[in-house]
Amino acid sequence: MKAFSLFTARKRSGQSMVFLVMIVVIILFVVLWNFDLHKILSVKSSSQNSGDAAAMAAARWQAISLNLIGDLNIMHAVALMDSIAGVGDPDAADTITDLQARMCFVGPIVGMMASQQAAKNNGMFNNAEYTAYLMNHVNKIRFDYPDFITEPYPGCLQEYANMLEAVCKSGIAAGPDNMRLYSDYLGDHMLFNRDFYDAIATSAWCWFYLHAYDLLLTYTDYTCWPPLPEVSNPNPINCEFFSLHMAKESRSLDKAALVDLMNDIKDEENLAGTPIVYADVKDVNATWYCFDDQWNEKFAMDGTFPSVGPVKPAYDYVGADSAIRTETTPDTRTPGSRPHKITWSAAAKPFGYLNKDDKPNEYGIVLPAFHNVRLIPVDASSAPWGGSFDLGLRAHVEDHLAGYMASGLSALVPSCWYCSQLATWENPAFRGAGIIWLSSNSDSCIVQGGPGGGDGGGSRRGH
Repeated sequence: MKAFSLFTARKRSGQSMVFLVMIVVIILFVVLWNFDLHKILSVKSSSQNSGDAAAMAAARWQAISLNLIGDLNIMHAVALMDSIAGVGDPDAADTITDLQARMCFVGPIVGMMASQQAAKNNGMFNNAEYTAYLMNHVNKIRFDYPDFITEPYPGCLQEYANMLEAVCKSGIAAGPDNMRLYSDYLGDHMLFNRDFYDAIATSAWCWFYLHAYDLLLTYTDYTCWPPLPEVSNPNPINCEFFSLHMAKESRSLDKAALVDLMNDIKDEENLAGTPIVYADVKDVNATWYCFDDQWNEKFAMDGTFPSVGPVKPAYDYVGADSAIRTETTPDTRTPGSRPHKITWSAAAKPFGYLNKDDKPNEYGIVLPAFHNVRLIPVDASSAPWGGSFDLGLRAHVEDHLAGYMASGLSALVPSCWYCSQLATWENPAFRGAGIIWLSSNSDSCIVQGGPGGGDGGGSRRGH
């Protein structure tokens, strides 16, 4: 009997040990999961703060640059009048124009440097992939661009490359998501649209119903696509990053028109004290820095983004803005958990006014009228493709699409996520399933943002 009791006690002790080990393992998993959860939430918060701060910093430098170019426009007018009246330096006007040309590059690059510092100050670290891409672009500016680009001023490309290299050496933490490279395609195409690929990946049939229903109904194979747009071959005025969207115009102004202009802007609320030019001058022909066509587009576009109330007329223009992308992967501890990349997109814009409801572009030429910076919805920004610093999409657009357009499925790259979505799209059964679903469910489709998808935390749609 004593032997039986001893055996039973040992058996129960062994069972308790197993149970205790199981409890310890479960508690360990709970602790690690809780640690990972807090880590992910912390990284998401840091990504949001970093992206927003970086976008604001870049937009502030856009505003500063625009105001400096505007001040130089006024100085240009005064210098011209002084020269014609026989006083002052006859070369001053040309010198001012050269300064404006440089400001179109220096201002945005300084803004890019400020955006990196703002992101790092808010907890974001150097992104090795971002830095490597832009360092490679530095070499393209130095060695490839001179073959097809006319410099806006002598030595521009080398100065531009040197400035960008200096930014890269400090490390890129926040990608300029509305960059427009001089070698980019001119224009849009469905195959550039991130939302198209997200809709395929998530079978978001309502997106096709709202944005590409005819394509879904009529598509047969890769030969149905319209040709890709032309690649640009520009004579640039603006920087590829955080463009100010400037244009140069040669205008012949008679003395009455120029004097009226200077008197008008002197009366504007933000420009009180502007010097009046000489009244006894001849007609003058000069080059002025003006706003390009983008500044004439309305900022409040119906259906583009939600807004509360109407946009004030003084702020209802597009023009210069900044868009930022941050990406980071939290270091998780839970066994079996996969790395989860967190992406945040943010956009900001400089705003200003001349007098009450007068927009900054009221007179066409740039004036020092910008005094405010605000975050804006990402969809209302100039970021193309849903973000041009999505390096995976950029590689797909630059390296894979031309072959696909020429040869179809055989040219797709298996390791490319976007190519995989095109392979799915080419399957008639996939498109047919969407058509069947929409035939009985299209009434449930309402206007909304993009389908989402991917591993992003944060929002590409704005906030």
